[in-house]
Parts: sequence; structure tokens; C-alpha cells
Amino acid sequence: MRTDRIAAVLLAAGLSTRFGEADKLMAEWRGKSIVAHALETVASLRFAELVAVVRPIADAPVIHRKLERRGYTILVNDQPEQGISGSIVHAVEHVMPLRKCRGILICLADMPDVPQTHYTRICLAAEDIRSVVASTDGFSASPPAFIGRKHFPELLALRGDQGARALLSHGIQIETSGAVLHDIDSPDDLPGWRPPTPDG
Repeated sequence: MRTDRIAAVLLAAGLSTRFGEADKLMAEWRGKSIVAHALETVASLRFAELVAVVRPIADAPVIHRKLERRGYTILVNDQPEQGISGSIVHAVEHVMPLRKCRGILICLADMPDVPQTHYTRICLAAEDIRSVVASTDGFSASPPAFIGRKHFPELLALRGDQGARALLSHGIQIETSGAVLHDIDSPDDLPGWRPPTPDG
């Protein structure tokens, strides 16, 4: 399926509790913030809609500015403690009335190393509104993932922090390396990273 029939959904509302007090998405990785890698790569493709689900602007002002500059529609998740499912529900509620969008591509803001080519492969593997296409490292299905419009009611019923894992496990799986699908959970995932000092 062409990307101009798909809404890209960037999930960036997590609390990052395993990262300590620092904002995980603003940590530097390979010369820029973690979130910048993901949001710029996704925005470089010609999607029908760019959507980002984020924490309130008071909690993530820089992320809001970066997203606005790249043309994302920003949806605020006021209850990120309820898990990733709440963010997916926010996104689906926004995309549902947009008839031009045949499905969504779920992307995670803490996956900085997913290349444009992998996002494109997932979209091309989606045939129609019934399609489900997930990424895999050969062991489990995960985002980035395409979910067709036919499955929106199922997504709206999601609860907790499991996301759409059960749905993804039954779809097509596009294999890539674990390095590409690496997500940042804790400081241990960023070799050499240190939190910024109060004086900068």
C-alpha cells in the first residue's frame, strides 16, 4: 500500500520510569535526541497524515516544538500511566474519520535506529484495510507495524500496556535485525550516556 493512504502514528507519551528522572526521549543518541531520530525519519515519508501522541506540553515542551515543526498533528495523552494502549486509542479516534487513511503505521519514539526503508517495507506489505503487518527480529512481533482500518474497533478496545501485541502476532511479519528494532528503555541501552548536570 502506498504511504499516502496511511496515517503514521508516533507514540511518544510514555513515562520512561526505567530511565530515572531524565526525559528518555530527549537523551542524546548519535548526535541528536532519541525522539528526533524517529520523528524525522517518519516525517521524511509521504504519509496521508502524521500523528504524534505525547505527554502534555508542560511535561515535554521541546518535543511538542519539534513535532510541530515537522507537521505532526499532536494528540495529548493526559493519562500516560495507563500504558501504551491509551495512546493507540487516542490515535485511532483521530484517524477514524479520515476516510483517505486505509490504516495506521504504529511507530515508537524510543526506536531511534529504524531506517526509512523498513517503514516502507511494512507499508508495501500491507494489501488492504484487513492487513496487519508487524516487524520481527525472528522471535516476536512488534512495532513498527501497520494495522488496517478493519481492525480499528479492536484497537479501540485495548487496555493496559500490552498494546496491540496479540493482533500483531497473527499478521504478516517483516524480519529485520534486533539492532534496527532496538528500543531505549534504560540508561544501560545508551553506552556512555550520562544525565545532564544542573549547570548544563
